[in-house]
Amino acid sequence: MKDSILLIIKELDTKTIEELDSYFIPALPAPDAIRVILYKFSCSILLYKEQIILHDNAEDLHQFRINIRKSRAFLKEFSFLFPKEQQSHFSKSLKKIASKTNHKRDLDVIKEQLLKFNTSQKMIQKEIKEEQMREYKKIQKMLKNRSFSHFFLLYRNTLKSKTGLAPKYQTVRIKDTAKKVIQSLYHEILIKIDALEKGIDEKNLHKIRISFKKLRYLLEEFQHILGEEKVEKMIKDGKKVQTLLGEFNDTVNQKKLLHNYLTSNKDHIPKRGKLERVLLKETLQRQEKLLLQAKKKLFKFRNKEITL
Repeated sequence: MKDSILLIIKELDTKTIEELDSYFIPALPAPDAIRVILYKFSCSILLYKEQIILHDNAEDLHQFRINIRKSRAFLKEFSFLFPKEQQSHFSKSLKKIASKTNHKRDLDVIKEQLLKFNTSQKMIQKEIKEEQMREYKKIQKMLKNRSFSHFFLLYRNTLKSKTGLAPKYQTVRIKDTAKKVIQSLYHEILIKIDALEKGIDEKNLHKIRISFKKLRYLLEEFQHILGEEKVEKMIKDGKKVQTLLGEFNDTVNQKKLLHNYLTSNKDHIPKRGKLERVLLKETLQRQEKLLLQAKKKLFKFRNKEITL
């Protein structure tokens, strides 16, 4: 087993994403399994990076961001496997990269949502499209920068090295470690849901949404070693809540962008006041509807027990 693990790590950069998946076995020591998983995510990040540089596609950017989020989720939830400074540096660097794509992603989502409105908003669509292109150019520049390449070279080389990894976990199977981490995250979510009894605000819902994303990432990655059927049910339940919270978050961002846009461009938008009232009214109505649905789903989820 030890020799095969060493071979796996040495060959990480020669394998496809699908081949890296096949290396993942229940008996693999926790540190080595997480290194393989993180390396796989890094392959996806770099793959979508090349796609984004070539053309502006919202789905490519979405997948790029998802794989960064997955990487940060695993770095955080399995932080005990890494030296503190190393884990912090990689997590912060990945967050910095993702943050530079936030506005572009918000614009992509908002433009799609605006198409559902009955009100004519061609001017806003035009302005958003122009701003999307400006943001895309910024992202292209960042991805072509030498600092981006340098970071990922260091990051991937570190994942291929055993330096600094917690030695006591080399005898612990990933299946056992994964169960403990998932159960801990699940109970954190329950505590956050309980706190909603005292009052609901956008920040609390945002934190819960992020926690649900992390839980889903972990369940999906470990599904084949924890049990396909029972984990699939947990993934579906969590996804329903996450989708509602995501849509709610989109309306929050949409409301801010619409208000800022209409206010800053009030001099050349005919009937700006009326247009703002109509668009914001529709946004708020959708926001209130989603909030009620999310609360119902969250409290229903709280009554379910996770079994691994």
